[in-house]
Amino acid sequence: MRNKKILVVGAGNAGRPAAKLLHHLGNEVLVTEIKEFEKLPLKAKKRIKKMQESGIRFHFGGHHPQDIEWADAIFISPNIPKDSVIYKLIEKKDIEYITPSMIGSMLNSLIKIPMVGVAGTDGKTTTTNMIKHILKGKHATISFSSLEDSLVIEGLVDLLVEDKLEGEFAVFELPHGTIRMTQGLELCAGIITTLTPDHLDEFKDYDDYIRRNLLIKDLINERGLLILNGDDPIIGGFIDEIDARIIYGLGRKRLVEFHGRKYVTRPLSVDVKAEEIKLKGLRGSEFTFLSGRIPTVLCERCGSINCECGDFKREYVGPYEERINLQVPGIFNVENALAAITTGLILGFDIDYLKERIGEFKGIRGRFEVMGVVDGVKVYMDAAHNPESMEKLFEGLEFDSGLIISLDNPDTLTVRDKFKIGKTLAKAADLLIVSAKNETTGQIDWKAAEEVAEGANPTKTIIVENVYKSIKEALKNSEKGNIIIHMGPGVVNAYQNVKMDIRRAIEDYKGNR
Repeated sequence: MRNKKILVVGAGNAGRPAAKLLHHLGNEVLVTEIKEFEKLPLKAKKRIKKMQESGIRFHFGGHHPQDIEWADAIFISPNIPKDSVIYKLIEKKDIEYITPSMIGSMLNSLIKIPMVGVAGTDGKTTTTNMIKHILKGKHATISFSSLEDSLVIEGLVDLLVEDKLEGEFAVFELPHGTIRMTQGLELCAGIITTLTPDHLDEFKDYDDYIRRNLLIKDLINERGLLILNGDDPIIGGFIDEIDARIIYGLGRKRLVEFHGRKYVTRPLSVDVKAEEIKLKGLRGSEFTFLSGRIPTVLCERCGSINCECGDFKREYVGPYEERINLQVPGIFNVENALAAITTGLILGFDIDYLKERIGEFKGIRGRFEVMGVVDGVKVYMDAAHNPESMEKLFEGLEFDSGLIISLDNPDTLTVRDKFKIGKTLAKAADLLIVSAKNETTGQIDWKAAEEVAEGANPTKTIIVENVYKSIKEALKNSEKGNIIIHMGPGVVNAYQNVKMDIRRAIEDYKGNR
């Protein structure tokens, strides 16, 4: 698609990369946005200014008939409702539609390297970075996750436009909000970690959220494989719909309750599992990796992922029985490691290399990240922000000397079940300190903190204004040997701000003793 006048409707996470790619391909592009420029998020404004410098035009504050008349073709961001005024404006005009899958296909045609995608609710950031760690030991690797602060399509388009799309592999998170924009990409491997209720303000219902994440199965190419967590109650209900699959799990029954509905783990035959698990607290864990013969994405005849001989016959590997050591703590990281090792095997990596490489993985920022030590009290932060991820975080961990939990407001733009979060944290905490500040919006919401405290009753709970005061209060109430863990969505959405508040609180507390 070249030499056309293209109207892109929406300057958000879908519209921006579509506009950049279409402009890069030699089209004149105009982006219209219903919001005024000043009301857009800071990150969006920075990106838009760069786009304007490259020659892409923008109109803010509404959609106008003259813009539609100007255009030969139109792309409408998938999050724009079908009853929006823009659809009424274009219903009588004969205009070419550009769909998200067309954008993905255009991008896919320009990317020649094997791609791996990770979808799900919890665990996808760590799993993505475990796989990246494995790949980077032998190959130049492109990666996008919440750590890089860049969404998949926008990140790939940026590299393409800047002529920096260099690498032998790519691995990325597939965010639920923009996964539709990845339609058209072709993955050689995909993973679904878990599908617990979260971010539901952005969807019609839980079923809509589930189906959105399951879109990854449509991205797997004809020789590719999808790796699924068989312990997850939701994923288990859809496994029969998926053909080219590998199932992993710990054999642990799990229950998810939401709005009166119960989802329970199905008894499944798994291809890859962990047995003889030994959790060593915050020092990590060890387990036995077991598998039968499992399929790979390599051709047995030519040994290539991209099958250069033209007569593809799938190669199989295994069985395996290997003792694995992890430096990262928690039962949830055993799950993540199973997914990462399995991915490595199907991509053709040797099991001895995978054992060594996964054993060297030291974690990622915001996941049990050490913030400091004060008088024998260790302070950590972690990104757990919904009841399910919090339960998994503490499973198998023991805090003999006492645990103080600091929590930022669980709400972001998504409103979460704060009573349930309080109830969940109360099972682990000796003291819970709750910040009222929503780290995403910057607003102070005392009611949100009070709902957490109600759920935590009778565990002692203190409500404060922000993370800085929460950490200072935690240190004030701590004794030698205690562990302080700050958690919440702010660790993801406002990582630098939360980290700075925690470290400032530690330094100020030390200075005022």
